[in-house]
Amino acid sequence: MVSIHSITFRLTLLYSAYFCLVIIISLGSYYYFYVESPTNALKDQLRQEAAELSAVYERGGVVAATRALDVRRHKEAGRDPFDALINGRGAVVSSNLPSWPARSSQDWLRIEADLHLDGQEEDREALVLDHQLGDGARLLIGRNIEDLDDLEEQVAQAATVFLPIAATLAIVGGALISWSVGRRIEALDSAVRRIMGSTLSDRIPLAGKNDDLDHLAAAVNAMLSRLEVAVDALRRTSDSVAHELRTPLARLQSHLEEMAESESPSPDSIARALSEVERLAIMFDTVLTVTQLESGSGAMTLREVDMSQILTDAADLYAGIAEERDLRFDLRIDAGLHARGSAELLFRSACNLLDNAMKYTPPGGAVALEAHAADRDILILISDTGPGISSELHGLVLQRFYRAPSTAAVPGLGMGLAFVAAVNRIHDASLTFTSGKGLRVEWRIPSIEPGSG
Repeated sequence: MVSIHSITFRLTLLYSAYFCLVIIISLGSYYYFYVESPTNALKDQLRQEAAELSAVYERGGVVAATRALDVRRHKEAGRDPFDALINGRGAVVSSNLPSWPARSSQDWLRIEADLHLDGQEEDREALVLDHQLGDGARLLIGRNIEDLDDLEEQVAQAATVFLPIAATLAIVGGALISWSVGRRIEALDSAVRRIMGSTLSDRIPLAGKNDDLDHLAAAVNAMLSRLEVAVDALRRTSDSVAHELRTPLARLQSHLEEMAESESPSPDSIARALSEVERLAIMFDTVLTVTQLESGSGAMTLREVDMSQILTDAADLYAGIAEERDLRFDLRIDAGLHARGSAELLFRSACNLLDNAMKYTPPGGAVALEAHAADRDILILISDTGPGISSELHGLVLQRFYRAPSTAAVPGLGMGLAFVAAVNRIHDASLTFTSGKGLRVEWRIPSIEPGSG
């Protein structure tokens, strides 16, 4: 049973009303252009003729008016003329109308003016203007409108006959359309409820019609895919956090137990415990920041930033580290590189990329940082002479807590590139890797003209 509140019921009513409205407008337009408009034009013509004949009557009296009426009857004008001239005493002076009202309170009359020829009756109807002359005489002047009357009757019959049929067909057609749409909507609703009760891996089947409902189903499927990825990422993050916390918490517990057993804890024990606490704080802060960036839950204001200055500041910060590790640090940063974004996040991302390059490059190696304009982007190249990353791991290293096997011996959380990836999503930036003699990172950020905001 269809509910009166359902969209299918309202769709049926809307379709039926629209269909009937189209019929009414079509009949109304036909009536106006083919009946009403010609009738009004004929009325204007009869008013003009009446005014001319009235002027003739005023100048020449009954004789002149009768002569003018006779000329009018024999003049070819498209529509057969009709007239009647009655003097002030009520006597008929001249007429070719079969009858007329003795008295009329209306200016316009419709008079049957059938014509009998050789035993045949020809239907005629006259549109007549009842015009009063100055001395009390009466002038009736008209023309044949049998064709317009026939059209008027046809429009009335069409409205009487076809409107109920059209309404019935519209209701039936609307019901069929609504039934078809309703069945698709019910299938969509059933599929969504089934997915709600199962797993996010299920998808809504498409009807293959490439219509709005298929587009809606495809959009819902895309949303489910994103939700599935997000839930999987959350599950992996939870597992990774639990796994990563196990070791530092165990070490922290060991240090605290050692300190508890000792009557006077050594500064070294306290330093190791504080180091583990700091490591945990950094881990939680990084995970929280990446989660906020990926979910868009944190307030973020993007404004014009000077990437040349941001990269220079990051390079200055790591120049001393490069010197400590005996690394050659080459810089080539073009001036005037501007982007729209968060200076803090972009600075942290640049530092993460430089930190990885220097951390995994052995002493005596080299790290290079280049930045220049490339089409509509700022192209930032960071290369090193470290072990590199095999191509099959390029996508994995952007995940939280993932660390390539070749880097397991180097201390780290595995969150640096995940942070950069989250920042890239906000800035429409991209990160690609090329491995050869070391690792080459291409970081592309959309550029803007200085001063454009």
